[in-house]
Amino acid sequence: MGHPRSLPMFPSRLDVACDVLASHARPGPRYTSYPPATQFRPSFAAAGAASELAAIRDGDDISLYAHIPFCSQLCWYCGCNVEATRDRSKGSRYVDVLLRELALVAGAMGGRPRVVDMSLGGGSPNFLEIGDLARLVDDVRRWFTIPRDAMLGIELDPRDTRPEQIDALAAIGFRRVSVGVQDFDEAVQTIIHRHQSADATRAVIERARARGFDSVNVDLVYGLPGQTPASVGRTLDEVVRLAPDRLAVFGYAHLPHLRPHQRLVERAAPVPDIPQRIELLRVVMDRLADAGYVRIGLDHFARPGDPLARASAEGRLGRNFQGYVVHATDRLIGIGASAISDSGHAYWQNHVDTEAWTQEVNAGRLPVVRGVALADDDELRRFVIMRLMCDGRLDFAEVEARFGIPFTDTFAAELTALAAEYAELAIVDRARGAIAATPLGHHLIRNIAAVFDRYAPSSGSPSI
Repeated sequence: MGHPRSLPMFPSRLDVACDVLASHARPGPRYTSYPPATQFRPSFAAAGAASELAAIRDGDDISLYAHIPFCSQLCWYCGCNVEATRDRSKGSRYVDVLLRELALVAGAMGGRPRVVDMSLGGGSPNFLEIGDLARLVDDVRRWFTIPRDAMLGIELDPRDTRPEQIDALAAIGFRRVSVGVQDFDEAVQTIIHRHQSADATRAVIERARARGFDSVNVDLVYGLPGQTPASVGRTLDEVVRLAPDRLAVFGYAHLPHLRPHQRLVERAAPVPDIPQRIELLRVVMDRLADAGYVRIGLDHFARPGDPLARASAEGRLGRNFQGYVVHATDRLIGIGASAISDSGHAYWQNHVDTEAWTQEVNAGRLPVVRGVALADDDELRRFVIMRLMCDGRLDFAEVEARFGIPFTDTFAAELTALAAEYAELAIVDRARGAIAATPLGHHLIRNIAAVFDRYAPSSGSPSI
């Protein structure tokens, strides 16, 4: 994957009229996978996962993700698979099972691969005791090869991170940290049940940098109840002072039918509508552009010299369940309750319920609850959608060379739809063999990608 020349970045400012943008907003997937997770089925079970794992050979590169579902308290806006508890012993028992699953996964593989990227997410991985974090990484080294230049990353909740944890993580080999913030406004924090000061966040980031972490990401959310352009501006001022290398800025997905606790955020203030979300996003983008950050795809920002920004400019950007990433490998193996794996030819997800996941692992079975094997058409469309999501453009010749298909014939209906119904969002240049998002289309790249989605989704989070 890659392009012979630098690609234009996604626009770093929202120089589009609110009413125009709002008129095009529609619900749909974030395309962290294709097919979307809504297409995962129980018929793809442990046997399917085992077959995919068996194709991994000695020396193959993989990414590894471990899901730690615990948080010491539940944030009411949260859409992740989490379990709120203050019982740290649950973390130790969870790691016991995680190590058994790791052995099952390694045993199903056809060889000993190289873990070139490892991420711990959640939940709050720093819920775990230092010893449990260490034995998890030790066991990964037992089953897999971790090269010296591998990137080990972890998500940290500053409200629950101790200085000695950061020191221990650095000693273990972690160099990338993602710090949850969401919003620094006290009124908004009360609404979402997450109180966190800028000082506590700064202490975690400064400690991490002092201990050798060379990549710091901050997570923010816009579209939360109680947010105003002024309050979001103050949050961004604080965040800029923290000087992270990267930011992930997600639009709040209010889905109380799936996450009933999200109804709690509606008690104090309504969820912002689409025009209000757009104005909040405009503040975010203006503040970050003023601070020198460039926009990476749909929802990430980075300093110009950051590896993520370089990958974006050079066409090496990838997208998976963690968002935009520097593309290192086509295989992402997930362990832990609710974790999702991507072999390049199939997706599968573990049991979301921790008890069900535990029972399957303790019975010696891969704890797979659902998934999907990709047909040839799925793999083709996934490539098209992911390049659009990552680059904001698509070259027909690149697709034709990779898949051996005539692009204009294969996607005749889609190209007609783009030209007729999405002309404001995308330019179809048949002479040059390319699709390119317009300035408006870059902000609505999910709409363009959805044209190539044969599953025709009609639900999900707003596209802005």
